[in-house]
This record gives sequence, structure tokens and C-alpha cells, in this order.
Amino acid sequence: MVDYIDCYPEYLKLEKIIRIFIKILDFSFLRLHFLHGYEKYIHPIFLIYCLISCVFTLVYYERNIMLFVLNIMMTVGVLQICSKTTSIVTNSNDLNVLLLFIQQIHKVHEIDFIRNSSEIHLTKILRITKQIIRKFIFPVWFTTGIAMFFYFAYYDVILLGVPGIILEPRSTTMPFYQHIHQSFLMVEVVGCLIFVDMILITFGLYFTAITNVFCYTIRSLDNSKLCDITQLLINIHQFHCTLLQKYQLLNEIFGYTFTIQTATSLVYILFIFYLLRSEEAIVFIPLFITILTQFGVLCIFGEFLFSKTEGLAVELYLTKWYDFSIKEQKTLLMMMYMAKRPFGLKAAGMYDINLYIFIQVIKTGISFCAILYTFSDY
Repeated sequence: MVDYIDCYPEYLKLEKIIRIFIKILDFSFLRLHFLHGYEKYIHPIFLIYCLISCVFTLVYYERNIMLFVLNIMMTVGVLQICSKTTSIVTNSNDLNVLLLFIQQIHKVHEIDFIRNSSEIHLTKILRITKQIIRKFIFPVWFTTGIAMFFYFAYYDVILLGVPGIILEPRSTTMPFYQHIHQSFLMVEVVGCLIFVDMILITFGLYFTAITNVFCYTIRSLDNSKLCDITQLLINIHQFHCTLLQKYQLLNEIFGYTFTIQTATSLVYILFIFYLLRSEEAIVFIPLFITILTQFGVLCIFGEFLFSKTEGLAVELYLTKWYDFSIKEQKTLLMMMYMAKRPFGLKAAGMYDINLYIFIQVIKTGISFCAILYTFSDY
């Protein structure tokens, strides 16, 4: 019987919630298969309709600079959510592989040092993940949706108009059915946003913990009490190969999403500072927090992955390799060669996603805000 560390039962509860989110997004929770497997595209199709509605409203409705900014932000936001949702529903089997991999990391290791470090990091990341989901993501994201909903209703703003219906230029108020249509689409957008971001952040946090566990596993090679260094090196090498495969799988699932997230966050931050200087700034504070958190977490995760994987070769070199046999040194050398190329997140396969790009985007957003206010004065 395989033993697992103490936090494993609690992790299974969290994993059950994540699986429920995935089932809701791909409609597999119904178990009816009324569309022969194509029901998983229901949410992406609704979101594509939302995107069409945004673009139609932007093109055919009369917009001042404030409404233009809001319409642009809504359009890129729906595009972002659509890309995330599509990535999840089309790669649900691969996500299951990653969840099973995380389960395997919870197994009890025979070496005390590795077992203790695994328990510390996985217990800590489980607590952090639950706290972030319960006390930050859900309340802030939900508050953002409610605030925007009431703002649109109070100021009679339509950003998700019915495609094909063009209002008369002289009309001063929006028809009631337009608000009903917009409210229905807003529920879809906010619901998908909450689910996909909870899934993404959970995977990001757990891969952060697993990377830390691997680094501490390497440091166990310095333990003089170990009898079978050769077998431990083989296990570490297998762990390294598996981890690289899972990194690659994670990038295949969410690589396109990471690019869209970076591009849309850039657009959001370009305009959000302009909204925060308006008279209704208090309404946009939850939106501001949501945008910074989404982009900030992605950049922090990219920075962490790159710095940790970049330092793996150094971690291996700092072991007492000079006490190893020739066979063991060859295994270590092969691992060092594999670790020469660090793994990191890239936008469009070219631009590194890290804290530097986060700071640059913030600076660009502040500068763009000044330009917008210059034009709005004329």
C-alpha cells in the first residue's frame, strides 16, 4: 500500500473542486452527451458570441472616449476569457494528467530529508491556494462583476449590445431588452472568468511547490548517511525528466493562453489608469485589483520558474560530486547538461514573462494615461 503525506486528503478535496470547475466548463457534469462530445464547446461558443456583441457595439454605437475605453477593455477581456476557457475544455485529458502527477508528488519518500521538505512545501502551498481562492479570487472577481453590472445599469451603458440591432442616433436611453441581453452575457463572462482563473492559479502554485521540492531533493545528495547514492541519482534524474515533460505539457496547454493574457493585460493596464482618474473611480478599483493580480501572478510564476530552473545546474554542481564514483559523476553531468536550458514562460514564443515585463507594462500604462487625458482636454 502506498503511503502519502499528511496533507494528501486535504489536497484531494481541493482537486475535487478543480475537477468540478473543469466539468462545468466542458459540460461533462451532465453526463448526457446530448451533442456527442461537442457540448464542451458550449461555453466557448457563448463567449465568441459575447466577443461579436462587443465588437458590434464598439463599431455601430455612438461612443465618447470613456465608453470607447470601456468597450475596448470589455472586448479584450472577453477575448482573454474565451482563450482560457477554450484551452481548458479542449485539453481536459492533459489537465487530468497534470493532476495525477501532482498526486504522485504527495507520496511518502523513504529518505527523511526529502519527505520532510515535500510535506513542508506541499502543506504550505495547499494552505496558500485555499486562502487565495476563498478569501481573494472569488470575492474580488465577484465584486468586480457586480460593480460593473451596477455601473452599466445606473449610467445606462451598453457594451454588449444585441448584434444586428442599430439604435437611432437621437435615442437618449437604451432599450430595456438591451440591458437584459447584457446582464445575461455578463453572468456568462464573470462565471467563466472565476472558474478559469482558479484553475490556472492552482496549477501555477502547485508547480511552484513541486519545483521547490525538486531543488531540495538535489540537496539531499550531500547527506553523508545515504547508502545508495547511485539509486538516488537515478531517481532524481527520472524526477527531472518527468518534471521537464510536465513543464512542457503545461506550456502546450496554456502557452497560447499565456500570450493572450499578456497582450490583453497590456491593453487593460494602458486604459485602467485613465478610468481610475474619472469621477466614478471607486467602481473600477475591484477591476484594477483583478487586472493587476491576473498579470502579476503570471509574471511572478514566470520569474520563479526561470530563476529556479536556471539555478538547477548550480544546485547540482554544489553537491559533493567529487566524492561520487565515475558512474555517478557521469549521471550527474548528464543532469547538469539537461539543466543548462532554463524553462520559462514566453509570450508569442519570443518575450519572457517575468517581473521586468510587469514593471515595463505598468510604466507604459501610466504614460498612456497621460496621453489620453491630453486628448480628452480638447
